Amino acid sequence: MPPNQRKPDRPRVQFVCSEQLASTLQEWADRDNRSRSNLIETLLEEVVSDRNNPHSLPTNELIDQITKFIALLLGERERDGVSYVLLGQTLSIDPEKLHDLYQLVQQCRSERQNKEKTR
Repeated sequence: MPPNQRKPDRPRVQFVCSEQLASTLQEWADRDNRSRSNLIETLLEEVVSDRNNPHSLPTNELIDQITKFIALLLGERERDGVSYVLLGQTLSIDPEKLHDLYQLVQQCRSERQNKEKTR
């Protein structure tokens, strides 16, 4: 940008939060070597993007679904609450492939159990 041109003005937004939240945000920004304002803008962009994408789960729900799916694959839980469709849409994976993966793991587990029984 030439020296005589100004950077375009960006609107300023002010919000009020607790001292603890402000401190936590500052520590996070410091660890990432950026300003608190930049961190907050990035976080808000992610939230708005999640909200505007009807095929995407919010991050906390995505983590919950992935955790449940992994526990399902490990045989630590039943399928209740695991949505192949939501996981697939959010991760850009065909939900049928997630279901196929689950069935493959189940088949392997069953074969392993049968081998152990015959020993």
